[in-house]
Amino acid sequence: MTGGLMREVPVLVVGGALTGLSAAVFLGVHGVPSLVLERRDDILAHPRLRGLLPRAVEVYRQAGLERAILDRCPTATPRELVSVSARTLAEEHRPLSEVTAGEPTDARSPCAFAPIAQDELEHLLVDRARSLGARVLFGVELVALAQDADWVTARVRSRCGAEDTVRARYAIAADGASSGVRRALGIASRGPGTLFRMATMHVRADLSPALRGRRIGMAYLGEPAPGTTLGPLDDSGEHWFFGTARPDRCDADPAAWVRAATGLPDLDVELLEQVPGSGTKVFTFPIGARLARDYGRGRVFLAGDAAHLMPPTGGLGGLTAVEDAHNLAWKLALVLRGAAGPRLAATYEAERRPVAERATAQALARARVTWRLPDLDTEPAADIDSLVFGNRYTSTAVPGSTGSTPVPPFPAGTPGTRAPHVYVDSDDDTGLSTLDLYGTDPVLLVGSAGDRWATAVHRAAGLLDVAVEVYHLDPDVAEQHNLGPRGALLVRPDGYCAWYARDVDGDPDRVAEDVLRALLDRDPHGSPFPQRLHQQA
Repeated sequence: MTGGLMREVPVLVVGGALTGLSAAVFLGVHGVPSLVLERRDDILAHPRLRGLLPRAVEVYRQAGLERAILDRCPTATPRELVSVSARTLAEEHRPLSEVTAGEPTDARSPCAFAPIAQDELEHLLVDRARSLGARVLFGVELVALAQDADWVTARVRSRCGAEDTVRARYAIAADGASSGVRRALGIASRGPGTLFRMATMHVRADLSPALRGRRIGMAYLGEPAPGTTLGPLDDSGEHWFFGTARPDRCDADPAAWVRAATGLPDLDVELLEQVPGSGTKVFTFPIGARLARDYGRGRVFLAGDAAHLMPPTGGLGGLTAVEDAHNLAWKLALVLRGAAGPRLAATYEAERRPVAERATAQALARARVTWRLPDLDTEPAADIDSLVFGNRYTSTAVPGSTGSTPVPPFPAGTPGTRAPHVYVDSDDDTGLSTLDLYGTDPVLLVGSAGDRWATAVHRAAGLLDVAVEVYHLDPDVAEQHNLGPRGALLVRPDGYCAWYARDVDGDPDRVAEDVLRALLDRDPHGSPFPQRLHQQA
């Protein structure tokens, strides 16, 4: 099993799909090599996720992938790529879209919903991860996992049966809803579990007689079962994603499902392989919801479906998985670099579990309508933008947060929330966003008269031997961050606000040092961060 196996590596990633490959990319952005092991022989050639919500595009933008993602999306105009509902594709379409493809979500983001298929995205992620120093191996499975105070030790097996041992400082379990790592760690899950099974296919067919010139991003259809989905995979008009619920209740011939969904009984349907050479043309998997009781043990962390399974309705599962990887990567990078203490990595669960709980509840609310599940008890569906941009973290990695106030509709510098997007050049809405300032190191934003905070943070960063970038904001940009002339806002590498000060008060040198020590788990006595950190927020 030579030819790519790294026997000692900073981070081992188990699972080479969306979550695991994203983790490898984000770790690579921070200069951390990783080894990704995927038991399948190749990327699964069916789309699964059918688009990225704007926040996911933002974090891939940090990794230099936004342009490549947009280049893989269909070229139809944004207004044409809408979600619709109908009994069959040939009948009248009713618009459903919550997010319009290709259009930034008003002033909140420089990025738009990107209608890319997951298999296309995963090919981009493999290439980008490898370019950043990761080894991505297919046809290799995890056999056993153990850990001690310093290392994770994995026994792995290749498709030919050869076994080897890998040691890593940390491991990320991104091995899906039936995670073997989660079971090996003895971590239970809670939630309603499997609701039903879904079947998906990659279909080649000419659907122009049903569409009659109409363009769609995704169609939710009533035949052959409620919630059947059909969407384009490219601009050719020939390749389509097809999914239907409860295939056991449908006709035995999968091609007949497509004919029923399109309303074209004589349609010529070709089903393509999911993995080249496998012969598998229909892929089935459970639709359900459950949340792991713990997000890891010791040096092993769960991410994506291994930590939380939710229905695909709303695209929240993909967004949650990508942000899991994004949240964990910068923390592990700083710990491995020696710039932060190990409790920084432990804040991953405190921050991401509440997000997954909310996303799962909202995905279930949408699933109840999409698949007509009247017996499913759910909360009302919330506005999609509040789910994409309205999360708030509360942990020791947000030293300026009290967690006592609700998230405002448009967070502007509130500790624990995503930092605002503002174009640096207000006359050029295609230029640099303030979100482009974040990615590798903490960033301090200060008002036009914020030199005292800038000096204090530079001093503290030097004392702790960490890098902090400092930017002075023009008054109009500062105002949109709720910053006065003498104010300061510390933003983490993931673009979330860590601490905020309205003005210079007390001893800025001491406050700046306390804030960085708290954020990075660098308090020399291991005691909770001082209450005075909250006094200016």
